[in-house]
Amino acid sequence: MNWSNVGEFLKGNTTGVTSLVGSLLTGNVLGAVSAGASMVATATGTTDPEQALLELQGTPETVLKLKKIALQREAEVNRHVESVMSLQFKDAQSSHSETQKTIRNGDNAEGGVKYVRPSHATASLLAGIYYGLFTDSPDIMILGAFLTLPFAYAGLREIGKRNVLAFNNKN
Repeated sequence: MNWSNVGEFLKGNTTGVTSLVGSLLTGNVLGAVSAGASMVATATGTTDPEQALLELQGTPETVLKLKKIALQREAEVNRHVESVMSLQFKDAQSSHSETQKTIRNGDNAEGGVKYVRPSHATASLLAGIYYGLFTDSPDIMILGAFLTLPFAYAGLREIGKRNVLAFNNKN
């Protein structure tokens, strides 16, 4: 067992700043996990995640004690949550940027390389149309697999871009 199990319990069974401590424990930022583990250890009296979880589950007073500690350190908790969210956003933004670079590089390539994606999308579209029209009872999963490439090539990959933009506008 590790601290993320304690974090999942706190996120699912508490609200407010205590739930934020749970978010710290389930994140991947070492400083945030350490801060959350420190608060839980202070409240439970143990640095063992398994014992801490048992204490939190079995003693409501311990959860209240954790809440008091977290409220005293609320600015620190918020700063850590902010850093976790910022890293998640930067990761999504970087992933999107790399995808766009790869697409542009393929589109600007010399020779036959620039025709690979459009050819695959066209072949997959034709296979999907053929399968949909000439099969007695087409399976929606197979049809979806055939149509994934042409839909992505036609621009449905922009949905991911919009999600990144919407996330950016919220924060």
